[in-house]
Amino acid sequence: MTNYYNNVYINNKYSLLASTKMNPVIKDNVDLNIDNYYLNEKTIELAESKYQELTIEGVIKKEGLTNLDIDLLISGDLQNQILASTLAASKASIPTLGIYSACASFIEGICIGSMYVNNSKNKVIVSSSSHNLVSEKQFRFPVEYGSIRKRTNTCTASGSISILLSNKKSSIKVESSTIGKVVQTNHKDTNDMGSAMAPSCAEVIYKHLKDTKRNANYYDLILTGDLGEFGGKIVFEYLKRKYNIVLNNMVDSGTCFYKDKNIYAGASGPVCLPLYLFDYILKLKKYKKILVVGTGSLHSTLSSNLKVPIPSVSHAVSLEVIY
Repeated sequence: MTNYYNNVYINNKYSLLASTKMNPVIKDNVDLNIDNYYLNEKTIELAESKYQELTIEGVIKKEGLTNLDIDLLISGDLQNQILASTLAASKASIPTLGIYSACASFIEGICIGSMYVNNSKNKVIVSSSSHNLVSEKQFRFPVEYGSIRKRTNTCTASGSISILLSNKKSSIKVESSTIGKVVQTNHKDTNDMGSAMAPSCAEVIYKHLKDTKRNANYYDLILTGDLGEFGGKIVFEYLKRKYNIVLNNMVDSGTCFYKDKNIYAGASGPVCLPLYLFDYILKLKKYKKILVVGTGSLHSTLSSNLKVPIPSVSHAVSLEVIY
């Protein structure tokens, strides 16, 4: 499903990075570096909610607005029942839609938010967060256990980002979006989410290009979410063999997020893609047409215990940038 937008723009962003010791490439460009996993909160779960609370407040203040000026908040995270988002939303007191597409949640938020803004005067905030310690405890083992990790594992980025969508013209226009289908293969290894997400990523790229009647080279850059070192290679081969599409312009955010290339298969989390997009890619002032593809592994502890193959979903947003 592909939608086109007439007057939807990204007016501003506010980003927070908490995993600065991991030395991400975005470290010097984010709005707030805190290097603190707890942020004076009692638990890591509450700290992640605080991350999101700070970015929501930050983007509103950067635009010179108040909470009363915002018509809708769309937010998601990886915690059970998106707890970080709901707690932050309760502090913001803005009409809220909580969403979950795992690490594709932020791009899903842009898809939904753009529909609310298109041909209207609505102001919409899209927000997301993730926390390394929370995700490891929830989906694998607490970091304190010292469990041996596989090379295919990714390392969840800790932080948050919020953006403001409206019809006020800016340098970043949301031109269109394609909502992807849930894809499930026989892949069951939760230590290799990149491979699980690759088919849904490839399919939504194909669907977008087919619907828009565009060639892959129409875009200066196709930026994927957190496929990591192994998932990115699968997407390339998948599109080449099934659809005869060769992506010479694809970059994966997870693969490039850390300066140290030995951090497993790369980075992951709902904030991985938007942080890399806004605080690295756009800072280069190089790419004018960007297809941003969020990738999400929809497994849970329950599905893993049931031995259910991992379902995944990916969504795509087409951006037009003026420098």
